[in-house]
Amino acid sequence: MTIICPRCGGGDCVIPADLVLDSVYQMYVACPSCAADPTFGKQTPFSKLGNASGVDDATMRCPRCGKRHLDVVVAHVLNILIREGLRDTQATLFDVGTPMITIGYQIPFPPRLSKDTLVLIMDAIDKKTAEMIISEVPEVKGVIKRKGSRERPIGILDTGSSPHTYDLLAGCDLRGDIVSSAFGELCIYKTQSDTHIEYSRGKSDKVQVLESLYYQRKLGGCVVDGCCGAGTLGLISVLAGAQEVILNDAFLPAVKNTILNIQANASVLGLELEVQVNPSELPTVASTPMLVATAHGSCNVSVYHGDLTRLAAAIDHCDLCLIDAFINVPTADLVEAWKATAQTVITI
Repeated sequence: MTIICPRCGGGDCVIPADLVLDSVYQMYVACPSCAADPTFGKQTPFSKLGNASGVDDATMRCPRCGKRHLDVVVAHVLNILIREGLRDTQATLFDVGTPMITIGYQIPFPPRLSKDTLVLIMDAIDKKTAEMIISEVPEVKGVIKRKGSRERPIGILDTGSSPHTYDLLAGCDLRGDIVSSAFGELCIYKTQSDTHIEYSRGKSDKVQVLESLYYQRKLGGCVVDGCCGAGTLGLISVLAGAQEVILNDAFLPAVKNTILNIQANASVLGLELEVQVNPSELPTVASTPMLVATAHGSCNVSVYHGDLTRLAAAIDHCDLCLIDAFINVPTADLVEAWKATAQTVITI
C-alpha cells in the first residue's frame, strides 16, 4: 500500500508502521565496511577540525552501504554554510542546528545516515542555501528555518491565538517517531515545521500515564484525546483496547497528521479509515467542532477539528477525557467543560 506524503506528494515518505517496526532497528546501523567514528568535536571550531574543512559528498561514505556518520553529514552542511557566508570558520557542528532523523527512536549509538534520513532545523539559513544543502548533501531530506525562541511551542495555545510555525525552506519535512508502550509500538508521523517537537527518549511520561490508567481499568470504554496533536495518546488508547476513541484538535495541521497516522498505523491498529471532509477545505484554526474522519475495526474512532470546550456539548458521554495542552497553558476551563460529560478528566 502506497501512502502519499501530504507534504511533498511522494510515495516514499510514509512507510506503513508494520514495515517500519520490522526494519527500523537496522536503519542507522554501521555495516562491517563502515569507517570508524570520526573524531570531530561538536564544540570545536570548524577551522580546527583538521580534514573536516574539505568535507564533501564523498567524505567517509561507506563504499558498501553508502551511509555516513551523522557528524560527517553535519560537517558537510557546515562547510556549505561557511562557503555561502552564513557562518564563519569559528562555528562548530553544534551551531548548524537541530538534526532530526526521519524515523526517530532512542538509538544507543551515533546514527549512520543514508539518503533522505535527516531533517535539519536551523537558525542561520536562507532559502537559496537550504536548496543547496538539499542538492549537495544526499542525507538531508528537509531544511526548516526556526522562528522565534526554542522555548516557544509550535502550534496554537488556544483557538484565539495565532499559529506559530517554522518555515520549510527546501525539501520535505515529514518524519516519524517510534512510540513504545506496554500495548505495542506505533510510528507517529508529523510535518515537523508545523508540529510541536518532542524528542524520542524511550517511553514518555505521557505514555506511562496511559499505562497507569489502563491498570486502573479506566482505559477500556470511550476515550477522548482532546488536544490530540499528531494523535499519539488516542491511538495508543486504541492499542490498549478502548472501545471508542475520539480525537480532536483545533489546529488543522494536527488533524491532518492524526488522519495520516491512522492510515499509516492501520494494520497495527486493526482500523480502516474513512475521510468525511476534505481537510484542505477546513480553516487552519477552528472553533465549532466538525467531524472530519472516522475509522472502524478494532475500535470506533472519530476525528474532530474544533474547540475542545465546544466538543463537550456535542458528545453525550465518555469514560475518560485526556487533555494534553502545552506547558503553562491554563486548562481549568477545559476541565470544567468536560466534567458533565466525562467520568474522569485528566490533564497530562
